[in-house]
Amino acid sequence: MTWKVGGAQDLLRWRTMWVRIHAIALNTFIEASRNRAFVGLGISAVGLVVSSIALSQLAIRDQAARVLVDFGLFAISLLAVVIAVVMGVILIFKEVDRKTFYLVLPKPVRREEVVAGKFAGLLGVLAVAVVVMGAAWLTSLWVREVPIHPDMVKALLLVWMEAALITSIALFFSSFATPVMSGVFTLGIFLVGRSVPLLDELLRAKKGVLVRNPLARFIAQVVTDTFPDLSVFHVGKEVILAVPVGWDYVGGVALYCAGYCLFFLALGMLIFRRRDFV
Repeated sequence: MTWKVGGAQDLLRWRTMWVRIHAIALNTFIEASRNRAFVGLGISAVGLVVSSIALSQLAIRDQAARVLVDFGLFAISLLAVVIAVVMGVILIFKEVDRKTFYLVLPKPVRREEVVAGKFAGLLGVLAVAVVVMGAAWLTSLWVREVPIHPDMVKALLLVWMEAALITSIALFFSSFATPVMSGVFTLGIFLVGRSVPLLDELLRAKKGVLVRNPLARFIAQVVTDTFPDLSVFHVGKEVILAVPVGWDYVGGVALYCAGYCLFFLALGMLIFRRRDFV
């Protein structure tokens, strides 16, 4: 009987926690969707994707389809990351700056739930952004009579995963730094993550600066072992060359993304829990 009572209490506690996180996520989604920065970025994103039609007309006839596919995915990926960075670094800061947290935190809401709710809400915002940009991109492909196949949807899903990872990094830095510094740090990790494949090639090379300089080689090795490799989220070449992208690959990348997201969110929650708002 004691076990049943304890189990019921734990279940109720977990359910209440998820209700609070859902409420914070919904509020975050509504607030972010009304933010002028997000609206402006969304309009720019759709315009940039649609502009690929004009760029394709400037390309050689047999390269027009490649330009549409390549530039479209590049634009969606870049702007999804920009939205993740901008929204991720300003939401918590705005709550602190407007002193909203002084009203929320005294209530039975844990600080970890605030971070988790913000992250979940931003995932919804990113999903809407990627869907809208993806629809514009696929429409541009259809207008130019470029074949559309399921791997393009997988490519968009991977773009969303990358943006989700960047969001977790932005929330981690925003838990203790100003928006400017959080943005700089997040973009720094983003650029390093995009450079991991290049560092791997330099480490495998038999000559070069990483061979001559042991310290540089050690730093490069640490970077490739610890920083997220963002190249795993990009399958543009495979889509262009009609190389199949299996769901097993997408699932593996999803686990890779989830691992890093949980790591950065856990660090952010730990720091945010110890932060003094007085």
